[in-house]
Amino acid sequence: MSKIIYFGNEQLAQGVKYKTPIFDALLASGHEICALVLPDARVRKPFAVAKLAEKHHIPIHLVHRGKDLLPIIEQYKPDLGVLSAFGKLVPDEAINAIPCGIINIHPSLLPKYRGTTPIESPLLNGDSETGVSVMRLVKEMDAGPILAQATVKITPETTKQSLYDELSTLGAKLISDVLDGVLAKNAPETLQDDSEATFTAKLDKSMSELKFAEKGAQQLVNEVRAFAGFPKSKTILLDIPCTITAAHVADNPATEIDQKCADGKYFIIDRLLPENSKEMDAKSFLNGHKR
Repeated sequence: MSKIIYFGNEQLAQGVKYKTPIFDALLASGHEICALVLPDARVRKPFAVAKLAEKHHIPIHLVHRGKDLLPIIEQYKPDLGVLSAFGKLVPDEAINAIPCGIINIHPSLLPKYRGTTPIESPLLNGDSETGVSVMRLVKEMDAGPILAQATVKITPETTKQSLYDELSTLGAKLISDVLDGVLAKNAPETLQDDSEATFTAKLDKSMSELKFAEKGAQQLVNEVRAFAGFPKSKTILLDIPCTITAAHVADNPATEIDQKCADGKYFIIDRLLPENSKEMDAKSFLNGHKR
């Protein structure tokens, strides 16, 4: 039995209801999870991984800076580190202090979509596929050699939540597949081609306004999918602030609240959340608010 230290919280995307398949896979691996390291004391309580660690009597450590990691690693002397959504730079001395290093789950087909929003970015860009990568952690962001990779399809029905669910579950399977090879130091690795790397942008609340006069309808539909939960997609309809939760593109409007966009196509509102109300479809909104 080897000792594994886990870094992170599995929150691979903002605005989703997250689960713990990666931590679950480590618990089921037969190896000892010697400690859980979380990135911020202020948000410990909502972390599902913390509740699971407490249930299994796994020590929990809270760190604010990467340089705080080395004393924790020296305390537990793990054979391997596993990292998922840690959100802090791990210094070389911490990586090198673990005999088998640290492996990282990243929900994109690296080297594409390095950075903080790898689940949102393919939705925002209208991609037809994405995936998950297990890589060896290095100092440069998301640049380490690949240990395992798998692809998933993106359809018009794919939501941010469903994509998160699929990628996190698939990431857990890949971790299980490579774990023993990494611990035996004989797992094959493939170097990334840095020349093909693309980088994601951080999301913020300034992105939430739907700008119908400036953008095409499909781009705005992509925003609704990518910004679900956070930062959300907002507009004013019948003088009521609303968050749009589902939409599609058409050549002609279906109701009077549908919006003509910069490309001449229509942004068709399927579902919305009016301020101080519950989520509803467009017909229900019109029935309740039309003058």
